Amino acid sequence: MTPRITPIALAISLLGLSTAPSAQENGAGKTRTAGPPAAGPPAAISAAATSPYSVKPVKPAAAASAGAITKVEVKGSAEEYDPRREDTASKTVLGHEEIIKYGDTNVFEVLKRAPGVTVIGNSIRMRGLGNGYTQILVNGERPPPGFSLDTLPPEQIEKIEVVRAATAEHSMQAIAGTINIILKKVVSKPQRDLRINTARSDQNKNLFVLGTLADRSGSLSYYLNGMLGRSLGRNANDSTEQFSAPSGQVMQLRDKHSLTQNDSTMLGLQPRLNWKLPNDDQLNLSGFVQAQRYDSASDTATDNRVGSFPRPDYVARHSDNDGKSHFAGADVNWVAKLAGGKLDAKVAASRGRSDNDSSSLSSTEGLAARLLRDTDSSSRYTNSSTTGKYTRTIFDDHALATGWEASRQESEDANLRTEGILGAQPARIAEAFHPIVTKTAFFAQDEWNVTKQWSIYQGVRWESIRTDSSGTGLQTTQSRNHVLSPVAQTLYKFPDKSGRQLRLALTRTFKAPATNQLSARRYEADLNTRFNPDYSGNPDLRPELANGIDLTYEHFFAPGAVFSVGTSQRKIKDYIRSKLTQDGRGYWLIQPLNDGNAQTRTLDVELKFPLKAIMKDAPGFDFRASVNRNWSKVDSVPGPDNRLDQQVPLSAVLGADYREDKYSAGASFSFRAGGPVRVSEQQSSRLQARRELEAYLLYKIRTGLQLRLAVNNALGQDNLSDSRYQDANGASQTWSRAPASARVQANLEMKF
Repeated sequence: MTPRITPIALAISLLGLSTAPSAQENGAGKTRTAGPPAAGPPAAISAAATSPYSVKPVKPAAAASAGAITKVEVKGSAEEYDPRREDTASKTVLGHEEIIKYGDTNVFEVLKRAPGVTVIGNSIRMRGLGNGYTQILVNGERPPPGFSLDTLPPEQIEKIEVVRAATAEHSMQAIAGTINIILKKVVSKPQRDLRINTARSDQNKNLFVLGTLADRSGSLSYYLNGMLGRSLGRNANDSTEQFSAPSGQVMQLRDKHSLTQNDSTMLGLQPRLNWKLPNDDQLNLSGFVQAQRYDSASDTATDNRVGSFPRPDYVARHSDNDGKSHFAGADVNWVAKLAGGKLDAKVAASRGRSDNDSSSLSSTEGLAARLLRDTDSSSRYTNSSTTGKYTRTIFDDHALATGWEASRQESEDANLRTEGILGAQPARIAEAFHPIVTKTAFFAQDEWNVTKQWSIYQGVRWESIRTDSSGTGLQTTQSRNHVLSPVAQTLYKFPDKSGRQLRLALTRTFKAPATNQLSARRYEADLNTRFNPDYSGNPDLRPELANGIDLTYEHFFAPGAVFSVGTSQRKIKDYIRSKLTQDGRGYWLIQPLNDGNAQTRTLDVELKFPLKAIMKDAPGFDFRASVNRNWSKVDSVPGPDNRLDQQVPLSAVLGADYREDKYSAGASFSFRAGGPVRVSEQQSSRLQARRELEAYLLYKIRTGLQLRLAVNNALGQDNLSDSRYQDANGASQTWSRAPASARVQANLEMKF
């Protein structure tokens, strides 16, 4: 990458003099050193000619002598810098202009256009893997418990980084990759807007009102975003449960029909302040407040078709669930020049509370027996953290960064359960749980431009995670793990300036167990069966460790156009899976455990280009297509189909967008393959194949007023699931179907 040239350095070089290295920042925010140029004007002019920054003289002074200095100004734009093309670390960056380009209403819609990303509802996946394998960050950090991405409108997002191969700067808990959502800090111009969004399907309908107020005065700028929303849902589910003897004879068969209705109201506020301090330092204050109220009611009816079931056989159930929650947090960020480099440090804290009241009444045939369960629960969350990064240049073409990260998350849960058969004295059970998670990390990284065509990135990160868990009737447990993760990446650009380049990355990443997986706390089912087991954590769980390699070929064949082919492999040690067993009392129990090794491989192909890249006078169409093929294998599970649980084996997206002055429109068709998955020797499930069609139309009614209409799941495909458990006693199988329909939404945006 060509270094940025300062006006002073260029002026001195034009006189044939030398200058000491000067640390500057390019459009990507990376630190580079403009080293001493060769003497004489030719070298300086050559350096300026290869830079993306324009050079022009400003007010040339009359030459009073042969030694007169000509003042020049170097101008550049961050938009001219493409991180995907220039950064050694492999990542795709969606800038603010691209994020708001098509009028998307939330971050999930934006990420559907990101290459290598699969969005299933509100689940974001890379390499087909969810369930903790894909790391989601906001401003480089994991959001605190209770934080919802639904409250982040696209207009508030500065950029989104899709990081395929891990970097030492962020947590290495990213076996599949990292999505880093970076919010705006500095306001360049006043912004006052109001957005009204409504959506409706046969199952759900909602209404959201979002507003933004932003401005600047001198060195101070502020940004305030607010959101108020309400959602109503009416969701049905039909399932069939069957138990067969080893001979194949059906011994038990029953159907279940359930209907759940819910109502929730959500409020969110996110203020930010930015001060420009002397010497280009910055002080940033950010905060968030979220509150929610919700209630739901569910009815389930069971029709026993074949055989009898253990007594008491509860064939009808009604439940109510009411709750409220609120969370608030703030952080202070200081950016300052220090000792020839730059320090970016932050301190954050948040606190929240969630209260829930749930009750259920289960009845046997003819109301012969009725079981009442009522649970009042309260959870309090306290989080604090600090992060820091120091960057500076050393020697020529080296960008060095070091930093730290530390956090403490504490929750206090209190439950009071009342349960018993109506007509008898109920039991009252008080429970308390208190998990604490402490994390510490340090990292160092260096990026070195060896030549104009070849650059190397190398780094190392040490992370420690400690989980302390205690509770009523439980032994106090402690889980402590630490991981040392080296990483190396390299980028080679072909010297013919054709836009072709090759990337290679070697990484060591991990997946830490979730807090509930480490707790010995047991969650008891109303009626314990193979289909409805209890759940308990495992304090002895170890993190999954993964050694990975990525190889990618990219060809930027025109402005805004790219073709890429990438392949990767991850070898995973201490793979965590959930196992269904029976305890000593005969109760069915799901519990996580480390179970040997696993591996996953991927092949990614992406093509993205504007039509003008191949037809000079073409209309404003943008085309995109991607195919992601994923393979995986769990060594401890017999094949076939012994892949990682819920991994999407194949996904493909084909989309087109059109934009002109008043209209924008687009559509995309996505396909996700499914098939059987062998979870263990006894357990198996089936991942549903899906075809989804989405389309939108954006109409700019007038300046400052636009309307966006969209349809999701236009094909109206239902949600299906299938699971099976088989042992020497026979086979249990359950099928379920949740009806779904097309979702139509409208978004009206007004700017004042």
